[in-house]
Amino acid sequence: MSKFHFAFILGAAIFVLMGCVGGSSPEENVYKVLEETVAKESQYVKVQKPLQELEEKEQEIYTKIMDLGMKEFEQIVKLSDEALDNIDKRKEKIEKERESMSEAKKEFAKADDYIDEIESDDLKKEAKKLEDTMEERYQLHEKLTASYLKALSLDKELYNMFKKKDLTMEELEKQISSINEQYEKIVKFNGDYNTKTEEFNKLKQEFYSKAELDVKESE
Repeated sequence: MSKFHFAFILGAAIFVLMGCVGGSSPEENVYKVLEETVAKESQYVKVQKPLQELEEKEQEIYTKIMDLGMKEFEQIVKLSDEALDNIDKRKEKIEKERESMSEAKKEFAKADDYIDEIESDDLKKEAKKLEDTMEERYQLHEKLTASYLKALSLDKELYNMFKKKDLTMEELEKQISSINEQYEKIVKFNGDYNTKTEEFNKLKQEFYSKAELDVKESE
C-alpha cells in the first residue's frame, strides 16, 4: 500500500506595521485583521511535527503487519491495536488543526467591513481579490481536512480487518485500493491548498505595498 505523507503548510510571513501602529485608516485596519489571522493560523503549525511522527509510526506498523502474514495472527492483532490507537491520536491532532482554522476564519471575516470603507476603487478591488482568494483557500482547507478524516476512517477499517482470522486477500486488496485512492485525493487537495496559500501571500504583500503601509517582514 502506498502511503502519502501529508501536512498543512501555511508559509505566510508575518508583517509588522512601522510608525503609526495606532492608526485607524481602513487600510491599516485590514492589515491588523490579516496579521491577526496569520497569527491564529500559525497555532496549528505546532501539531505538524507530532502528526508527522504519528504518520511515520503508523507506516512502520503497517509494514510490520504485511511482513508477518496471517501465520502470526496474535502479533498482527497487537500491532493493529497499536495502529488504531495511532489513528485516534492523529484524528485528535487534525481536529485541533481544524479548530484553529475556524478561529482564523472568524477573525478574517472582520476585514469585510474595513474593505468596504477603503476610498480608492483600485485598492478596494485589490482587497476584494485578496478576500476572495482567502475564502477559496479556506474552502480548500476544509476539503483537505474532510479528505484526511475519511482516510483515517478507511485506515481504521483496515486495521479492524487485520484482526479477522477469516480475512480474504480480495477483501484486503479492495480496502487498500480505497485507501490509496483517498490519499491521492489528499495529495491533490494539499497541493491546491498550498498553491492558494502562496497566491494569498503574494496578494497580501502587493496590497500592503499599494496601500503604502510601512511594514517589514518579522524575523
